[in-house]
Amino acid sequence: MNQTLVPDMELIDDIVVDVAPKSYSDVRSSPRVSYRTCAEAVIHPAIHGKGRPSRSFVLTQDLSDGGCNIVHAVQLFPGQRLDIVLGGKTQRTAVVAWCERLPDKHFTIGCRFTNAN
Repeated sequence: MNQTLVPDMELIDDIVVDVAPKSYSDVRSSPRVSYRTCAEAVIHPAIHGKGRPSRSFVLTQDLSDGGCNIVHAVQLFPGQRLDIVLGGKTQRTAVVAWCERLPDKHFTIGCRFTNAN
């Protein structure tokens, strides 16, 4: 059964936050640009083989050739895999690099794109 996901725009408005970089001396292989939009994500289980992937909406904060920062209502764990659909058509596979709780009980999550794209 195909299920169409519809973002909850009220929730998205509530979780729009400004996320500062970890360090201004942070050296990246590609520049980061602000890219705030709702994206669909297929989130794979944290433990391989335990459970099924789930679909949900996330809010992107920024984007670079190497990865992106997202805000999500659920905690993800370093090494966890997700497929992010950007712009409604471009799917990128990513791995969680870090995850931190925000004051509003959502999570800011740093994702690194894999070479499998």
